[in-house]
Amino acid sequence: MNLHALRVFAEVASTGSVTRAAGNLLLSQPAATAQLRNLEQELGMKLVTSKGRSIQLTPAGERLAARARQLFSLEYEMEREMNALKIGLEGSLRICATDLPGRTVLPAWIVRFKQQYPKVHVQLTRGSSRIAMERLLDHSVDIALICGEGPRDSGLEYITLLEDELIFIAHPDHPLAGAATTLQELMATAFILREEGSYTRRKLFSLCDAYEVPKPRTGICIEGMHETIEAVKSGYGVSFVPSLAVARELKSGELAEVRVPGMRVKDPIRLYTRIGEEPLAPAANFMAMIAPPLSQVGS
Repeated sequence: MNLHALRVFAEVASTGSVTRAAGNLLLSQPAATAQLRNLEQELGMKLVTSKGRSIQLTPAGERLAARARQLFSLEYEMEREMNALKIGLEGSLRICATDLPGRTVLPAWIVRFKQQYPKVHVQLTRGSSRIAMERLLDHSVDIALICGEGPRDSGLEYITLLEDELIFIAHPDHPLAGAATTLQELMATAFILREEGSYTRRKLFSLCDAYEVPKPRTGICIEGMHETIEAVKSGYGVSFVPSLAVARELKSGELAEVRVPGMRVKDPIRLYTRIGEEPLAPAANFMAMIAPPLSQVGS
């Protein structure tokens, strides 16, 4: 069935006039009439009859007009859905993040995004920097947010969203709480270390090597940022954590910083995407919302 002729017929049925239908479709009246006649010839039955200056649908025409309305209504809905997907009003956004951004900045960002794009389904999963990279490379997620210096991979590029800092923390009653000290003195006190392979542990040991200071005397080794912070809050030892992870506790006085003058350890939060691949609209909209104007880009 010729869909152009069907569209002309549907407009004639809707307006009750070939002349008005032709005008609405930007066709000449003879062209609209020809399309109508061609459709009748194709179907082998009369669809309209003249009724004075207007037209009247035959029983076959009534049936076809009803089906045409359904068809073109579906076409409109398809176009609307495709456009919504194209500009990111609908669809999905899949994010994998390491622990720090997953617990701190991402929840508020996702809520703000959902307020602007309520029909976009957002899925947040957490994992190590290696897992986040793997999920991004195998297209399991659209973007990855990684704290610290993630593994370098030629297939990925990043935007630095913000520069956090790794700091030493202690219970407010600890002798070094709020004090300035040396790295050597810190490493000689009871220390809560993260698990093998964690970013903060690697950074701490790199500092010790750079300053030629013995590694910390491990009092406790804990897997997990949250668990490490809770142990310090309970009154044991010192630990090395991202400042974002303890911002509330530092403000409330539950924890205190131990300062090492002249030492500042950056802890960037970066948004990774696949090189040479344009992000889907929901991901692009999310990135535009959270990325600062002067972000640092690397690969």
